[in-house]
Amino acid sequence: MRSKAALLAAWFFLTTANLWLLKPVRTASLLAHLGSAETPWVRLASAFTVGVVVMIYSRLIDRASRVAIAAGANLTCGAILALVWSALALFGETLGRTRPFVWSLYVLVDVYAVVIIGIFWTYANDVMTREEADASYGTVGLGGILGGIGGGVFADVLAKPLGPENLLVACVVLSVASAGLAVFYDRRFHPPARAAQKPKEEPREGFASALEGLRAIGASRYLMLVVAIVVAYEFTATLTDFSINIVFERTYSERAVMAKMYGRLGWIASAAAVLAQLFLVPVLLPRKRIALVVPPLVMAVGAVGLMIAPVILWAMILTTADRGLNYSLHQVTKETLYVPLTDVEKYKAKAAIDMIVDRAAKAAAALVIVAVIATAGLSVTATIAIALVSILVWTGASLALGRLYSRTTRPAVRPSLAGDVR
Repeated sequence: MRSKAALLAAWFFLTTANLWLLKPVRTASLLAHLGSAETPWVRLASAFTVGVVVMIYSRLIDRASRVAIAAGANLTCGAILALVWSALALFGETLGRTRPFVWSLYVLVDVYAVVIIGIFWTYANDVMTREEADASYGTVGLGGILGGIGGGVFADVLAKPLGPENLLVACVVLSVASAGLAVFYDRRFHPPARAAQKPKEEPREGFASALEGLRAIGASRYLMLVVAIVVAYEFTATLTDFSINIVFERTYSERAVMAKMYGRLGWIASAAAVLAQLFLVPVLLPRKRIALVVPPLVMAVGAVGLMIAPVILWAMILTTADRGLNYSLHQVTKETLYVPLTDVEKYKAKAAIDMIVDRAAKAAAALVIVAVIATAGLSVTATIAIALVSILVWTGASLALGRLYSRTTRPAVRPSLAGDVR
């Protein structure tokens, strides 16, 4: 089992390192060429595109083996990134500063974050038993956090001497290496083949499956509170991220320097996530009521600090509070909330929350940013003020869900959890 965990951790390391190389490149490109005011519009385009890609993926998932899906998705991503780098090498800034190109790069990275990361966890969940997952996912998750540090450090050190566009070469290599590890894992451990999808079940896939999950959410107060937390967090993260972009745009004018600093921001946040994973998660995870409220309270402190002093230091503190806890305590705690639920709630409802509710919340937050820009301009104060309201909702939902989780996980009431409606 240790060798399985080590190989999955290595694969997840490469996957997240790739993501944290791509993020500085795409964000620096957006801010340097179009400005932070373009952020909400490109986020809306990204949310729509990710939704389309996820629906296509949901139709393809039952038509290929798990290793073919994992390796094929990574190779496809690598090929697209190679084309992007080649186009930049041929046409340079003439192409790189155009709106269609900048938008395409931004959307591509968002698709990577949702689909490639999602495919990794789908593969891992399919090849590991429950006992293996309980014993090894801490190691696997740590591999991902360390990958974030590695990608951020690489961007921090090499973005300026190499040029942000040349970081894409490393991304291509990491994509191919991830595909190779998927194939190696499959040949090394020979996990059981996936069961073939029966034709009569096909109409339940894709959008129909998502609708079934939405119905399950509407029938459960417990899941509605999970939705409230997800929506409030995405609102908060989108608004604070926009505020941080404003601060970076005002502080740095050179694209290479901006990519370098975003890389630095990435590895600092990931380092905080490692510390949280090692020291906070073991202590707080069994205490769900505390684990749920710590992230919004810490985010509130960072947000207030940035509103009072909109400078790089507070931007880094806020980002570290967000990503450091989101990739560790917040993520792990959220996943464990599904353990006492029924199969439909675990799989259908969770998929609807992760793919539909999450993206809808991001899109709604983007519209709020559009309204802020129209009324107050690029205002850190106005944006953070709205984020603080969202944090208040997040905290309230966390407190309520913590109490409900404590009640519903007692043996006497566990069977009635799914029916715990309003």
